[in-house]
Amino acid sequence: MYRIILFTVAAMVVGFSAGGHAEEGETGVMAVLKKLHPATIHFPIALFLMAAATELFVMRRKGAGLESAVRVLVYGGAIGAVVAVLFGWIHTGLWFGGDTVMQVHRWNGMLIAVLGIAMAYLASRPSQSRAWLRASIFSMAALVLIQGFLGGELAHGPDHLGVSWL
Repeated sequence: MYRIILFTVAAMVVGFSAGGHAEEGETGVMAVLKKLHPATIHFPIALFLMAAATELFVMRRKGAGLESAVRVLVYGGAIGAVVAVLFGWIHTGLWFGGDTVMQVHRWNGMLIAVLGIAMAYLASRPSQSRAWLRASIFSMAALVLIQGFLGGELAHGPDHLGVSWL
């Protein structure tokens, strides 16, 4: 694990010095790493949305025994969100430019990763009340939906769903 983290940080440093998106015809390790962000985003999206759906089921059917499933979904979503954020920063490099959509997408992604870690902590604690965990899970579901829309705006252009609000 230590080597993976070290390699990722080194790739980020190289990417930060290169800056920007992968250029047409760019080759090598950095070109591959820059293209991995879109591939890493789908698992945290799915896991966080399934955690919210499963938590709704837990609320409806008390004693169904699905609390551990929610915990596993949150853990996986948190890990995946951190990985997606790392590859997002590798993808763009240390570049703080861009329009409003890019800025909101970047910082909402950071918020999702931080909230995911906080949710994993909340899910790991035995508690009589799941109120804080539930509030964070349903907030996360909303953030992930917004993030997916913004990512679509960046990848497919403005008004890609016929709705544009930024």
